Amino acid sequence: MPSAILTPILGTVIIWAASAIAGLTLAALLATGSLSQSPLVRHPADLVILLTRGVPTSLLVVVAGLAAMPQVPPAWMPNPFPGTSDGMVLVAWAIVVALALGSTGHLAVIFRSGYRSLGTARLEQARVLGLSRWRRYRLLVRESATASLPPTGARMVHHLHNTAFAALFPVADLFGWVQGRSHETFEVTRYATIGAGVYVVLSFLIWTATRILEHRLGTRRRTPVVRTGSAPRVPIGGRA
Repeated sequence: MPSAILTPILGTVIIWAASAIAGLTLAALLATGSLSQSPLVRHPADLVILLTRGVPTSLLVVVAGLAAMPQVPPAWMPNPFPGTSDGMVLVAWAIVVALALGSTGHLAVIFRSGYRSLGTARLEQARVLGLSRWRRYRLLVRESATASLPPTGARMVHHLHNTAFAALFPVADLFGWVQGRSHETFEVTRYATIGAGVYVVLSFLIWTATRILEHRLGTRRRTPVVRTGSAPRVPIGGRA
């Protein structure tokens, strides 16, 4: 049995990773757009955030899966999902997109709130430092991570649990394995316990990775400031 469960675990991890990366990327773009001074950019971004927050992830997955089921996957489409047949690869990718959208709006609000938590004075200080746009963006992301990382980590754990919706379709995942083995053997308690244990372990790994990142960013912020000349240069979020 240990070898039999590796495929659905790996399938779940890949579905989670692919959809999480897509969701984080889209959320960052939407958060940036919702902070734009241009109404032509801000209003569409706000609308997408509102829609992706308001529509249940389960509904997104069901609609995406049903829409992809009758379609024939193109020959060029990769199949990185262990245990999922090539005929179902389009459905698997549709589920990945649906899961990503299910978390996008929530993550965008987290990122936007983290940015706004810096305060007007600190944001203005970043503007007058004379940094390039990319360096200023990296600086603000690092500074706002203190406020945005904890809820982001929590959302990533919830995102892992949402991957169970993949079991609604012929896509190999951990929850689908639990269901299948329970129906075949009628040992529901046994396989439910195994599945729950694996989800707990994966959730703990996500939480640990987030905590490590929080610690590293916190350590960087506490790095002693190098003074040049008579006037000290204090980084954003640092102490004089």
